[in-house]
Amino acid sequence: MPRNEEQNQELRDARKEQILQAALLVFARRGMVAAKISDIAKEAGLSHGLVYHYFTSKEEIFSTLVRTAANNSVGVIQQASEQIGTPLEKLHWMSEQILNGLSDERNTLLFLIMIQASTSDAIPDEVKEILTGVEAVSPVTCILPLIIEGQEFGEIISADPVSLAIAYYAFIQGLAVNKIQWPECPIPNAKLIMKIFEKDN
Repeated sequence: MPRNEEQNQELRDARKEQILQAALLVFARRGMVAAKISDIAKEAGLSHGLVYHYFTSKEEIFSTLVRTAANNSVGVIQQASEQIGTPLEKLHWMSEQILNGLSDERNTLLFLIMIQASTSDAIPDEVKEILTGVEAVSPVTCILPLIIEGQEFGEIISADPVSLAIAYYAFIQGLAVNKIQWPECPIPNAKLIMKIFEKDN
């Protein structure tokens, strides 16, 4: 029985996800510059030509992963902002979501992709646009309103909010990299990371 259009789309989506997951592993091991489409195809268990059917280049695959990682980071901040509670409680909720997510290899590898994208001189122009273009939205910028609100509320320390946001994400990225290097490592409780922000009563 022939597949209908909805089934065909589901198959296309599944194939793309299969390729992206394989690419995550390849980019993590080899970096974007050294990675080849043939490496990604082999990791995915697909033919070289089939990968090209879905993506025009490894640069397009890398850009797609960076966009996914950026959207995920901003998305969890937006969800946190919509939670009921004080600014610190919202930050605690967000930290729990992020730290729980580190048990998923895909999430930790997406952090690594973002680090590569932010530190490599050889990233595609599309990635530069995602990170620094007119419409770019960084997690540091997104979290600032919550930090400032928490300072005004009297529950977050009176330090430079940008520095606090940077310290927060350095902590998270460090945990993600550590999880990749040592998969069995314990992930700290969200209360620990809240010590960055919490004002002594």
